[in-house]
Amino acid sequence: MRVLTPDLAKKSALSPFTKGFQHQLKFQAILSEASQLFNWQGSRATTLGEIAGALGLTKTCLYHYVKTKDDLIYQCYLASCDMWLATAHRSNQSQGSGLEKVVCMVEDHFHRFVKTLKGESACFAMLTEVSALTPAHGEEIRKRWKQIFGCCQSMVEEGMADGSIAKVNPKVVTLAIFSVLQWSQVWFDRRHASNATYIIGCVVDILAHGMAEKHHQFASIRYPNSTDCHVDHFDKKLQNQMKREAFYRVGAQHFNYHGYKGTSLDGIATALHVTKGAFYHHISSKEELLYQCFKRSIALERGLLLAAGKTARTGLARLELALRYLLHVQHSDQGPLIRYRALPSLDEQHRKDILKNSKENSALLGGYINEGVERGSLRGIDAEVAQHLLSGAIEASPDLSDHVPYDNGLELAADYLGVFVNGLSVQQKAR
Repeated sequence: MRVLTPDLAKKSALSPFTKGFQHQLKFQAILSEASQLFNWQGSRATTLGEIAGALGLTKTCLYHYVKTKDDLIYQCYLASCDMWLATAHRSNQSQGSGLEKVVCMVEDHFHRFVKTLKGESACFAMLTEVSALTPAHGEEIRKRWKQIFGCCQSMVEEGMADGSIAKVNPKVVTLAIFSVLQWSQVWFDRRHASNATYIIGCVVDILAHGMAEKHHQFASIRYPNSTDCHVDHFDKKLQNQMKREAFYRVGAQHFNYHGYKGTSLDGIATALHVTKGAFYHHISSKEELLYQCFKRSIALERGLLLAAGKTARTGLARLELALRYLLHVQHSDQGPLIRYRALPSLDEQHRKDILKNSKENSALLGGYINEGVERGSLRGIDAEVAQHLLSGAIEASPDLSDHVPYDNGLELAADYLGVFVNGLSVQQKAR
């Protein structure tokens, strides 16, 4: 079924007095309300009855529009893909350089989200549980996302060809751009929407010109190795701790790929080659495993952030090390970190606990940014906005392995993190 946004509805050839027109508008309202609830509390915790109640409908009425909750999730994802593709096409057809087209797409995305927060536009679902869809539905969403990604990549390649964007791996640059857009729904709220012109300007400025005051050259570094320890194989307590660590690490892999709904404890036990009894001896439930995966990731993040602070001496150097440590651990045998898109699947108390600890980690990263700005290694950027963009980049970094091999950590860091440190623009900074 074709989804009409309010803007499309105005242009529809259907008369507003026809049943078809009214049906499409009601369907759009259902998708918007469902998307808002899915984004906030996850699909697992959201019921069709809750969605119907929020709209003043009965569940019976809702079944006239969707067959099941899984079908509704799929329809929400289709609507999101339509929105993303329309935004990308509109920007790609605009006048200007490749960089200007990318900037246009970023600005359009944020301005649309501002309208959503103000209740002037529909809400669209974050594509967080594609792997939990049926194989056919999942394949359709991936196919559409490939079109969206390709449209953005063509703008990046145009910018590299016309000299407005620095020539590096265009796929990596495109992933960096999408990390900004996808993460925006996590941090950009009504407070930011009330000062939208300034905030969006900060986002675009960082993307175009980077954070560094001078052009920053990435160099080889030594990564911390948390596995360098002598294990006492007769220490049962330590053995149990190592087993739990393995459960949390593999659990994070499954949650990241399959989503909460698509992850099974039996599947994780099989992947670890342990019996179900041995697994359940350490893990009581799927939600408990998810919570422990978050706690482990936050502890890893904090350790790496503190290590960067002790190793480097300037704000920029500490920021670079922190980002590269976090990027590296995502692709190491200690990774990946659990993705924050799984957070809505936790209960409210666990969610609050994780958010509190996450903010403490973010404060460390923000401290390095503020230090860099104050001492001149970073430009006069908005530290809060910069912190959010970098958090999104790290959150999305596991997706890099779908496009490029992690053979050369230096080259990948320079291309991916360089978007934020040096900016997209080829305009030369002082060296």
